[in-house]
Amino acid sequence: MKKVWMNRVFAAAALAGFALPAFAAPGDHIRTGDTTITPSVMTGFEAHSNLYLSDGGTTSPEIGAFAWVLKPGVDVDVKGRSVLFKLGAGYELKKFIDFAPEDDFHPENADRFADFDVDGELTLFPTSKVGGKLTDHLENEAIPAELPTETGNGTANVVHTGNDLSGGFVIRPGSALTVNVLGQLGFDNYLVPHQLTIDDAASSASFNDRLQYGPMLDVSYKFLPKTSFVGNFSYNFLRWEHNLIEAVGPDVEGSSVGSYLGKPDADAWRANIGLTGQFTQKLAAQALVGFGVMTYDQQSVLDDPLASGIEASASELSTVGKENFGTDTSPGDGLLINLQLSYAPLKGHTLTFGYRKDFQDAVFTNYVAYHYVFLRYEGSIQNRVGIGGELSYRLDNFHGEVARGDQNLLARVSGSYKITPYLSTGLSGSWTRRACAEVDCEGVYYSTQYDDFAGTLGLTFTY
Repeated sequence: MKKVWMNRVFAAAALAGFALPAFAAPGDHIRTGDTTITPSVMTGFEAHSNLYLSDGGTTSPEIGAFAWVLKPGVDVDVKGRSVLFKLGAGYELKKFIDFAPEDDFHPENADRFADFDVDGELTLFPTSKVGGKLTDHLENEAIPAELPTETGNGTANVVHTGNDLSGGFVIRPGSALTVNVLGQLGFDNYLVPHQLTIDDAASSASFNDRLQYGPMLDVSYKFLPKTSFVGNFSYNFLRWEHNLIEAVGPDVEGSSVGSYLGKPDADAWRANIGLTGQFTQKLAAQALVGFGVMTYDQQSVLDDPLASGIEASASELSTVGKENFGTDTSPGDGLLINLQLSYAPLKGHTLTFGYRKDFQDAVFTNYVAYHYVFLRYEGSIQNRVGIGGELSYRLDNFHGEVARGDQNLLARVSGSYKITPYLSTGLSGSWTRRACAEVDCEGVYYSTQYDDFAGTLGLTFTY
């Protein structure tokens, strides 16, 4: 019996990966057996009022920019008896155009040629008592820093590369109960422009790397056809390559932090329990509450090889700044809330409200505890016109050697029109603001405050 099941798995994988695609007209996708492949490409133009996300002061002016954008992508969907597989991959090229090359500003240093993201999910034996599950998310993303005048081979982008992998066993003792026993493994790399570092010899500098790993347990009990009780628990080990890092940023000089920051290793656990599902034909909801703790290892900073070369004692290193790098999550920050309510008043129209209270590890200080609230609308008219909108607010409270509060606001609207089954055009506009949430914002380390108005006009071809 085991051999038969394995043969089915290998046959499905071979069919997905090696079988010749059937012919299909544009818009019908590529279909063969249990596999559907959907290639697409978007091209268009993007404009920003504040490319470098600057605060608009005399030393950090707002610089507008215009870019050509190209986004090819592909989706793969395999639905077999023994194997379910989904893959979504996309690449983004963004080339900024300098309409005034004679001035001191060079938006081409914010060009993005390496942005991509890949999402994959594999499910083995989806109807068996015991099955398997594997999910992976890989991304590379660049965000411009405040370097509008840099020329030559330098880049103005801060680049984050990350991969999050999880997998394990799925146990189904009955039709209502599902238990996922999983492990997780993640890696993050952060690159900063060399102009923001002490040693600016290279075109970009590796700021830090993080490895995180640990077990996870997810439980779901379906007490109604579309409604379930859910619970989850995870324990995570977070280990950084460097536990004493440079304090980078345009406003480091003269701040109270100094030239270096402690970035300690940490252990974290969290647990949630709640309810999720479709309660009526028009109403879907999710409500989870929980608690978590993130404990930081102060000794990992004091033991960093760089610490021995800094003219400060261990006690001075551990008490620099408003807080210190021995700060753990407080009981108030450990309270976890995840609420989401979706309402569909008419077919093709959905209004979603959400609120989340959570915490996460931060790259330049210990952690950030946040409140995030949003309201989103998605609608379609006669399957040809698409309309969307979003309002969101996020309050970030950073803790550790860098302790500060930031407010993040987003307003966005979008529209699309399906010209043919395979060709559509889209238009979107947004306003993004980051503002200081401190009572006194003067002298707050790296309190980047900005407004950015952005717009995109594009054409998307879907085969």
